[in-house]
Amino acid sequence: MKLIACSGGPDSMALLDMERKTGGGLFVCHVNYRKRPTADRDEAIVRQYCETHGLLLAVLYPHYEGGNFQAWARDVRYDFFCRQAHLQGIGKILVAHQQDDLLETYVFQRERHMRCDWYGLRYRSRRQDLVIERPLLGWTKAGLEAYCQENGVAFGVDESNLGDDYTRNRIRHGMQERDKARLLTEISRMNREQIRFRKQATRFFDSHAATELLDLPRPTGERLLDAWIAERTGQHLSARQCSQLFADLQKDCVTEFGGWKLERHGRDLLLAEPGWKPDQAVTVRTMEELAGLSVVDGSASGETCEPVQRLSVTEADFPLMIRPVKPGDVIHMRFGKKKLSRFFIDRHISRLARGQWYVVENAAGAVIYVPGLGCDRDHFAGGHTFCFRQFSPVAVHDKIKTVTFKENQL
Repeated sequence: MKLIACSGGPDSMALLDMERKTGGGLFVCHVNYRKRPTADRDEAIVRQYCETHGLLLAVLYPHYEGGNFQAWARDVRYDFFCRQAHLQGIGKILVAHQQDDLLETYVFQRERHMRCDWYGLRYRSRRQDLVIERPLLGWTKAGLEAYCQENGVAFGVDESNLGDDYTRNRIRHGMQERDKARLLTEISRMNREQIRFRKQATRFFDSHAATELLDLPRPTGERLLDAWIAERTGQHLSARQCSQLFADLQKDCVTEFGGWKLERHGRDLLLAEPGWKPDQAVTVRTMEELAGLSVVDGSASGETCEPVQRLSVTEADFPLMIRPVKPGDVIHMRFGKKKLSRFFIDRHISRLARGQWYVVENAAGAVIYVPGLGCDRDHFAGGHTFCFRQFSPVAVHDKIKTVTFKENQL
């Protein structure tokens, strides 16, 4: 079975009719934004066709709350299509993008100097775990309107496409027929070049640390940086963004783009996702609670525990707080006071990893344990001894690696 996205316009109605005639099960999805006077008419066209031919139909009436309508509408409808596909056990979604859509997309990309994995529109792509297919990319809009008329397929005309309120409408109306063949040739050339570049990028990262791209001349290095980021984030940077990042990363630093945090740390490049932040602090009120924590190895006694993993506490230390490091944190060791900022510098710990480094603080507000450094001078013995075998620099680094990518993982 296939899921057909159908707006009621000539493109999607032609696709629906073509697919019905080829046979096989179809499930039709329609989104009525109720933003224009003819929206209900288009829904009625789709409903009538489905009723006539015995096709299953699902309709969504989303509520628009402001912002970029085009971007919001696109996300709403694709989320709806994917949700319905999962409910129906369907793995493929067909959409009615045609050749004019392909050309408009390419001109839009070119005007904005966008770097892309693919220029124009792909015949086949993926969203979530589903395949999105565009079978009509070889058809023009005029050709699809003619198909509907010749085959008696009703369709509606979206009047919002007649004006120049949206950028794509302006591009569409300004495009001359004589330009289309040239643009199609240009798109094909650009995509062949992009395929070659991706192969070159893969070969580079197979044999080089990611930071070595920063030693290359700017045009090549910036393109490789964009490829490295796109592989991990699913988004390309503008030329201006990429140029600025390339300059920033010439030395160790943490910088941001689109909510992502990017750090150069020696030979590593580290990425943290948008919204990434240290976990919340955990309060531990009793010995029993401490013994039950997953970071505590209850099978190890104080004698078998490595000194750097050992912490002895008394009832007076509770409640304990296991929390991320704060600026200004210090721990009083037997050899003297140690600033945690100095510890990070001495151990060459990346700034993003520091954000996931935890300490144990007692009821008096003193830091009494630091992973990789050990306990303070007053908590090595004399109380109940616990072994933080999992609560170590390795465990903390493993945590940061869940949101970062290092060196040649392209």
